Amino acid sequence: MTIPRAPKLGDLPAVLELMRAHDAAAWGDSDWTEQDLRELWAELDLERDAWVVEVDGRPAGYVDFEKRRGGRMIADGYVHPQYRGRGVGTALAEMVERRAAGEAERRTGRAYLQYGALLADAGTAAFFERRGYRDVRHQWRMVAELDASPSVQLPGGIVIEPYRSGEERTIHAALEEAWAAGAWLHTPRSYEEYAESTFARPGHDPSLYWVARDGDQIAGAILCDWKRNGDWGWVGTLGVRPAWRRRGIGEALLEVSFAEFFRRGENRVALQVDAQNSTGATRLYERVGMRVLYEVAVYEKELRAA
Repeated sequence: MTIPRAPKLGDLPAVLELMRAHDAAAWGDSDWTEQDLRELWAELDLERDAWVVEVDGRPAGYVDFEKRRGGRMIADGYVHPQYRGRGVGTALAEMVERRAAGEAERRTGRAYLQYGALLADAGTAAFFERRGYRDVRHQWRMVAELDASPSVQLPGGIVIEPYRSGEERTIHAALEEAWAAGAWLHTPRSYEEYAESTFARPGHDPSLYWVARDGDQIAGAILCDWKRNGDWGWVGTLGVRPAWRRRGIGEALLEVSFAEFFRRGENRVALQVDAQNSTGATRLYERVGMRVLYEVAVYEKELRAA
């Protein structure tokens, strides 16, 4: 086994293969695509924030690391099932924890590291518990299989329209208000931060953005992608402002997006949701026919208390 090293662009096919094999061993398939991994690597500092371990001359494990707001750091790791039990995961975890500890020293306030791991992945819980992590939250990847275009039921007084160029700041403000009311780990982002990762992101498709309007007020919005985080339609952000909740607006926004995906020839739509969401989002998704594809456990290690 080699010492962990930074991945090179030429490693991408082999790393993608091991990531897909890792997922398939847990839930029978993988939603990683070459496009998604290329986009991720374009955003990462590969020299500092990603590592590969080789066994027998081929990539056997991979992990990446990201800094987030509020002292939060996250890592995402994969080990090819053929090479488990050979210290690959441990070597990668040590690199990430060393990187996170150095980052924590440069920050003030609380600092903590989180890993997301497939719940069905045998041995994962014990691995993280031995390293001082605790299971703090679960997330679901949910999918809808469309065999027909859904009929859209609009609540009284609500109109759903494509977003209008120039109203990005208003949409950002509406979504911030929606997500602040119950979204786990939500930290407010400035418009500039949000725009960079949303409206200015390469590959984003504004023709898949819709806004629910009540007169001159934005009641909610949904921002989707054609192909992202898998080979399907992707619901990136859905939010309804608190004053307009429980009127069926979220359901109508989803139905509008599903209808457009179906019109374009896509019959699978997916999203990621906090399984313990306090706003009723999981029940909303189930009402529109979505099911849980797999479950992710979030393991957290405190690096420095607040």
